Amino acid sequence: MMQSMHSVGVMPQPLKINMNATVEVEQILCPKCHKPNVPRAHFCQHCGHDVVLNNDAPSDKRRYRIMRVIKQGGQGAVYEGIDQHNHVYAIKEMLDLATDPRERSEVLQRFNAEAELLQKLSHPRIPRVYSHFTDEGKHYLTMDFVRGEDLDQIIERHTTIPERQALEWADQICDVLEYLHGNGLVYRDVKPSNIMIKHSSGNVKLIDFGIAKVLNPAERGGTQIGTPGYAPPEQYQGLATPASDIYALGATLHHALTGRDPTENPPFSFPPARNVNINISRRTSDSLEKALHMQPEQRFGSIAEFRAMLRPLASQPTQVRVAPAQTAALPQPQVAAASATVSQPAPNPAPPHPVKPSASKPGTTTQPPLTAAPQPRPTPTARSARTKQRRRGGWLAWVSVLVLLAVIGAGAFVYIQYPEAVRQIIPSIEQVLPDNPTAPTSLHTQTFTAENLEIVAAPDADANTIRSQFIDAYTEQAQSQLGTDVIINPNFPPTYVGGEPQRIGEENGLIRYQATVQGYISVP
Repeated sequence: MMQSMHSVGVMPQPLKINMNATVEVEQILCPKCHKPNVPRAHFCQHCGHDVVLNNDAPSDKRRYRIMRVIKQGGQGAVYEGIDQHNHVYAIKEMLDLATDPRERSEVLQRFNAEAELLQKLSHPRIPRVYSHFTDEGKHYLTMDFVRGEDLDQIIERHTTIPERQALEWADQICDVLEYLHGNGLVYRDVKPSNIMIKHSSGNVKLIDFGIAKVLNPAERGGTQIGTPGYAPPEQYQGLATPASDIYALGATLHHALTGRDPTENPPFSFPPARNVNINISRRTSDSLEKALHMQPEQRFGSIAEFRAMLRPLASQPTQVRVAPAQTAALPQPQVAAASATVSQPAPNPAPPHPVKPSASKPGTTTQPPLTAAPQPRPTPTARSARTKQRRRGGWLAWVSVLVLLAVIGAGAFVYIQYPEAVRQIIPSIEQVLPDNPTAPTSLHTQTFTAENLEIVAAPDADANTIRSQFIDAYTEQAQSQLGTDVIINPNFPPTYVGGEPQRIGEENGLIRYQATVQGYISVP
C-alpha cells in the first residue's frame, strides 16, 4: 500500500502566500537515481536520466522537478517538488512492479481512478490535485503540499491525545467523510497516518485517496484493501460502505485517546476506551463502542449521526482573552446621586413635576429631573412583617451553617477511615490540571492585515470553500511573519477588506482569486 504524503519535520518558511508557496531552490534530485543536480538541469549529471517531469506526454503546462524524497513504500513514493514557477507541490509516484499483465492493469486502473476522482473533488480538507501524467513509464500525480505532521507521529510523541483536542480533529474528519459519502464515495482507509495536521493552522487534511472508490452498495466481492487494525471485518471480504469509514474512524479515535495501538493487538479487539483511560468521558467511550461494533448495521446510521455524538465537546471553541483597544470611563448612574440626596433632609421638598408630552416626537415623554421623594413612615403592621422576615432569615442562615459543618465532618471521617477508596473515586490533582501548565495565561491581541492574498480554486468552488482557503492563507502569512505561536482569534474570524475576492485569472482550468483579509490575532 502506498505510504502517506508527509512533510516530516518541515516547519513553515517565510512564503509568498499563494495556493502553492514559492521557495528558493538550491538543488533538485534525479527521479531515477535520486542524486542531486543543479536547479535548472535537464538531465542528471550522474546517470543521464531526464530530470524534468511531465514533458514526455504532458497533460498540462506545468513542468516539475523533485527537491527531496518524503517517503517511499511498497507501491510508490512521495516527493516534494516544484514547477517552473517554483511553486511547491507534493508529487506522488506509483511504482509499477507488477509482472502479471492482469495485475498491472488493475493497479494502473486504481491509480488512474484515484487521480480522476481527486481532480473532481473540491473540499478545503482534501488536498487539491493539479496534474496527472505518465513520464517515461512512471505514473505521477501532483497535489497540494501539506506542511505538517500526521496524527500517527503526534500519537507516537505524546502517547495519548487530550479528549477535547481529539474530538476537534474528529469533527473535521467527519466533515470530509460527510462530503465523500454525500458524493457516493467511501474512503476505506481512515487511520492516523492518513490524517495530516497542518503546522500553520492546526487544521486537518485527509490525504492518500489511493483506495477510495465509487460506492456501489450492490457490489459483492471486491479487492481486499485496508489497514489491519483499523479496517472493519467486512472490508476483509471486499465490502465497504459508509459504516466501514465509521468503524475506521472509531478505531483511529480509540488509538488516539487511549494510546492502545490496534495493529499491535488481536484483530477487532477494542476494550471500552474509558477502561483504558479513565479521563475519557462516558459519552465518548460509549460512542466509540457503538462505532466499533462488529456488525455494520449495529453502528451509527451515518457519519453525521456519529459526528453529533462526538460534537458536544468538540464544538466548544477555546475562548481567547481579548485586550480592549481603549478604556473609557463610564458615567456614574443618576440613581447613586438620588440615594445621596435621600440621606440629606429636605425641609421643603418640591412637588413632583408633571410629565409633558414631547412636541417633536408625539407619543414620547420627557422624564423630569431625578429628585428625592419623601419616604413614608412604615406602619406597625409593616414593621412587624419586617421583623419576622429578619428572624426567619437568621434562622435559615444558622441551619445552613450547621448542615455545611455536618457535611464537612462526614467527609473528613470517610477520608480518615477509607483513604484508598476516596482516592479511587476522586481524580488526582494532575488529572484536573491543564495539559500545559506553562501555557501563557494572557495574550496580546491586535489586528493583522494580509494584503493581496492569492489562492487558486476549482471553477465550481463555492463561497465557503474559497473563504476557507483564504483563511488558511491568512493564517500561514500571520504565523510566518509573527511566529508559529500566533493564534487566530476565534471570536472574531478574519474578514475580507474592500469587498469580496476578485477573480484575477485562470490557470490550467483553475480560477485564481485575490483578496485582502483582516482579523484579530493573539500573540503570547
